[in-house]
Amino acid sequence: MILGEPGFSVQPARLSPLDSSPFLCFGEGRVLLVDQGPSIPTWAQVRPLMPPGAQPFELARTAQGGIFSPHPFEKERAGEGAGLSYHPLHVFRSLSYAAAGLLVSCWHLWAWYEKNRFCGRCASPLAPDGAERALRCPHCGLVVYPTIAPAVIVAITSGDKILLARSARSSFRHFSLISGYVEVGETLEHAARREVMEEVGLRLGPLRYLGDQPWGISGSQMFAFQAEVLGDERIRLQKSELAEARWVRRSELEPQGHTVSIAFELMERFRTGTL
Repeated sequence: MILGEPGFSVQPARLSPLDSSPFLCFGEGRVLLVDQGPSIPTWAQVRPLMPPGAQPFELARTAQGGIFSPHPFEKERAGEGAGLSYHPLHVFRSLSYAAAGLLVSCWHLWAWYEKNRFCGRCASPLAPDGAERALRCPHCGLVVYPTIAPAVIVAITSGDKILLARSARSSFRHFSLISGYVEVGETLEHAARREVMEEVGLRLGPLRYLGDQPWGISGSQMFAFQAEVLGDERIRLQKSELAEARWVRRSELEPQGHTVSIAFELMERFRTGTL
């Protein structure tokens, strides 16, 4: 239930790209990939598409070596061609577990850089730190680290039924599980019960912790729980958050085409009776 690759690290190691090094280019919610597959391109494949003089930026690393991108504070981006083109980020669902984990975690970092170009205290331009994954203000000394938002996701069950819901806000139109961010001062368990009560008006029995997953698409760490509904099963929909919610029997669930996300893994585990 861990989306990612063993040995993944964001700590700078001052590595230089090899021809075989993964090279990720992001822009406007899209990522440059090798069309055939699709798959993550290498530095050798992207280099001819980069502007002259562009310098690779070490974005992260794994046990196999560095992962690189264009410099996040420069305007240099790779073009398309030679079998490479930009794809929507949800393409990660078509990739292998390792490649999907690498892509979404690197997107998490890239999006953080995009949102933190200037100091929040004095408004001076920030600069990447060479010793750790952080941004430093050369004027006032403020240090900014990558942000991770804790969130909870809950598989709500009632015997052979599971509650599935569809967001009213997200462009992701599939049914999934109830989830939400942890607020200041909350425990994970408190957040899980609050989100469920707010969005579908259900009380929960004992919560069972199932695991967690880095989810770079939203910059989150997802903490998963399962609980049986307690008492009344009637759904009281929070229409500002959910377009629809319903109970679905185990026999009615279709096999998930992928289980890259923790939500779809839990749904598949419920369908197969292993949750």
